[in-house]
Amino acid sequence: MAIIPTDLLDRLRALERQVRELMGSANTAPPMNRISGGDVVIGDGGRLRVRTPDGEDLLYLGRVHPDRTDGQPQQGLVVRRDDGSVALTVWTGSPDTLPDQPVQIFDRKGNVVVADDAKQRGLARPYVPYPLPAPVAPGRWESTGATAWTTLFRGPGIVQHPRLYGRIAAEGSPGAEVRVLVDGVPVGPVGGPDGLEFTASLAVDFSATVTFEVQAKVAAAGGTVRCRPLALYGVQS
Repeated sequence: MAIIPTDLLDRLRALERQVRELMGSANTAPPMNRISGGDVVIGDGGRLRVRTPDGEDLLYLGRVHPDRTDGQPQQGLVVRRDDGSVALTVWTGSPDTLPDQPVQIFDRKGNVVVADDAKQRGLARPYVPYPLPAPVAPGRWESTGATAWTTLFRGPGIVQHPRLYGRIAAEGSPGAEVRVLVDGVPVGPVGGPDGLEFTASLAVDFSATVTFEVQAKVAAAGGTVRCRPLALYGVQS
């Protein structure tokens, strides 16, 4: 029997191992649920579509209907809740009369609760009230001659923002002061006889119903201070 050199046997074993590894890798499919680096490109009118296990659509991203009036596909976004109701859209249902796409957020009943104005700028919904014009003559404002804090205005509000912007017009004797309270707690700085304007954080829960108060006082007996709230806005942080 011929003698086979040891180094040749080692080479054969190494070759067999490499062939097994190559066959194993050829039969193993790479994972298709992860992308590490690079982009996913959907073009030519295609779209990304996500569905629930029951086959209900959750998300469209890409081509949405109806098409533009010139026949070009409309590109947009539609997001639904898992109950099928529309939650968010970047889309226009009337490309002929409203070619610009509004961004809209819907409640579960299909009502638009937040939207931008697709024709000009800013908000379309919700409607934000402006402060009501106040009497110009200070003599028609509420007044006090008390040297202790006295509530001149009180009213409820629902907190939707983390901060409060306030503006209070005032006129009074030297040393007179005005302030704003939320649920009995002072918010923002104290203003003087020339009024008060501030932005301050609100230490209350979202959607809490609170009571706003405007208080005033004079520095010494015989003085008078008049005031009138001009604005109370919820604002972002």
